[in-house]
Amino acid sequence: MSPPPIALRTIAFGDVERTVWGAAWIPDPDGPAFIALGGNGDHSLVSSLRVSGGGGGEWRLDGDRAELLVSGLGEAVAATAPDDHLEGFDQLCRVTGRFELDGAERGVDCLGLRMSLSWPFDLAKLESVRAVSTWFEPDEGLALVAFRTRKAKAHDADVIAAAVLGPDRAPAVQDPRLSTTYEAEGWPVRAGLELWFGSEGEEEQFPRRASGEATGVRAQGTADGLEIRAEPFRWHSRGREGAGLYMLARRA
Repeated sequence: MSPPPIALRTIAFGDVERTVWGAAWIPDPDGPAFIALGGNGDHSLVSSLRVSGGGGGEWRLDGDRAELLVSGLGEAVAATAPDDHLEGFDQLCRVTGRFELDGAERGVDCLGLRMSLSWPFDLAKLESVRAVSTWFEPDEGLALVAFRTRKAKAHDADVIAAAVLGPDRAPAVQDPRLSTTYEAEGWPVRAGLELWFGSEGEEEQFPRRASGEATGVRAQGTADGLEIRAEPFRWHSRGREGAGLYMLARRA
């Protein structure tokens, strides 16, 4: 019998100044989710929020300490990985609402990025998942997700899907590349994206590149047997500065 497909949704949002930020890792509509909310250098894990909505409509995160609405912006871009049957979409979004942190209420109205993915593969055979999101006001973003199986010995065996989001439709990313520098305890501290649109050997390729560094704020938890680490990143691309998030999931 084939294993059930992996169903994964992620939400990442925040501003460059880190006044507010948030990350959600939702592996199953009926299972436990990892949700982190923070601001001004603090963070708080909120595991009791209800997650509702799906597809390309509005998503909601609701609980005693938070009410957040996730609304899509612009067109969703199909997420595909060659020969690996990964399906889903990436989409810029605007997150509005409020949450409570350290006894104070924080208002939220900022740009973000959401992913919705499915892949016919056994979750137990995954060694790690990296979900990287970055957005630049008012309407541009980059998204990448990399799956690594337990048998893979290096990143060149990862299944990777990526997308460029913006007001003008970009070509499909054919060769996505992610490089990450880690500190001693395994937290990402710097990362680079290089998204190639053409096939190898084609002339006049113009990849979209971005580099980012961790801001020093971190959140950690578990969901569905995975250890989830989430970090706000500050990103740079084509002379612009943007916000973003790096989520790393590994076998607990």
